[in-house]
Amino acid sequence: MRPRSITGPLILVAIGVVFLLNNLGHDIPLWRFIADYWPFLLIGLGLIQLAEVLFHVSQGSPPPTRSSGGGGWFWIVALCVFLAVWSAHRDGFGAMTINPNNGFSFFRSEFDYPVDAQNSPDGVTRLVLDGVNGDVTVHGADGGEVKVTGHKNIHAFNRNEADREDKGSLVHLERQGDSLVLRVDSPAHAGMVSLSADLDITVPKGLNIEARGRGNLDVQDMAGSVSVTDRQGDVRISNIGKDVRVEGARGGLVRAENVKGTVDLQGRGGDVQIEHVDGEVTINGEFSGTLEFTALAKSLHFESSRSDFHVEQIPGSVTMDLGDLKIDNVVGPVKFRTGTRDVDAHDVTNSLELDLNRGDIEVSASKAPLPKMDLHSKNGDITLTLPEKSGFDLDGKTANGEVDNEFGSPLENHSDGKTAWVHGRVGSGPVLTVVTDRGTLSVKKE
Repeated sequence: MRPRSITGPLILVAIGVVFLLNNLGHDIPLWRFIADYWPFLLIGLGLIQLAEVLFHVSQGSPPPTRSSGGGGWFWIVALCVFLAVWSAHRDGFGAMTINPNNGFSFFRSEFDYPVDAQNSPDGVTRLVLDGVNGDVTVHGADGGEVKVTGHKNIHAFNRNEADREDKGSLVHLERQGDSLVLRVDSPAHAGMVSLSADLDITVPKGLNIEARGRGNLDVQDMAGSVSVTDRQGDVRISNIGKDVRVEGARGGLVRAENVKGTVDLQGRGGDVQIEHVDGEVTINGEFSGTLEFTALAKSLHFESSRSDFHVEQIPGSVTMDLGDLKIDNVVGPVKFRTGTRDVDAHDVTNSLELDLNRGDIEVSASKAPLPKMDLHSKNGDITLTLPEKSGFDLDGKTANGEVDNEFGSPLENHSDGKTAWVHGRVGSGPVLTVVTDRGTLSVKKE
């Protein structure tokens, strides 16, 4: 009887391990990894089967049977075609594309048609972009008309079909009370033709902006507020005089800079970049990319299903991704609770509280006074790097690990089995409570 191939079981084990790590709190972006690295699955499959054949040939035994058969190979080829189309769509390649603004565009051509519309802003307090699909830029100006220019992108099988849809898909700029509403008609034959509109809009800067739809959105130089809901695409907002709210955006980037009011971000997404904000910043949702915060005059509160982060002010910067949190020159109290992340905090004032299920903690200070600290990692090393002449009262413990003390006396070290402590007072300063359940505890001199 021929031996069975181990290829299938190995692949199942690998996939199971990845999903298990994600469920245990390692925040692995599964679908992004699959989209980027799916060819390695084929390479691994081929290498395993080649190694099996070579091994059995060298032993003089028949090669193992393949459990895939004709039907199995069909599904492998079908999966490869699907992943190839998906990757091509993400990179904007090929005639067979899935445009996020236009939907499916298999073997259709793109035809452009100019857009030119305007309306008076008299009595208007806000501009509403009602389900406009396409890349949109809104500029604030000193007075003048509300002007809309750009072009419609119609995906159709031929020019005559596109011309017919162009005539039936008008760009409307209509008054509704104190609002000016911008809409683009859907194509009459939506199943066969798709449409998006890339628009450049100039409005008096005092208006408030509301937007929803698909495509990238860029809002600049507005004295009013900006509200974005259910937007699929990157959102960039800059030089805003009042509050900014982004809810339900599902794009790769949300960026807000130079905002006089508050910033409120809700939903899911990728990267977040927020800088030079005068008001409070609140973020609630799941974000798989890198979150960057710079020059925030008031508090930041970030909350997700696995993390809770609060800082009073950020004169410097904070960077957070799925694996790390880096803090540099911030005003406390700082509080951070999470499942799995490494934390690197430098020059925090007032107080610092960190509570990690898994991850290393490094805290350093370039000057006194030190902040009050309460640091806890269930599994990870903790390192304090402190100015030699700083004052503090240290109470440190590792339940399973070692203590490294560069300050020597007056700090005292002692151990009992796997548990080790370091404690003592250096000068006059705040209490530093440092505990790791498993890991090394180090106290170093700056």
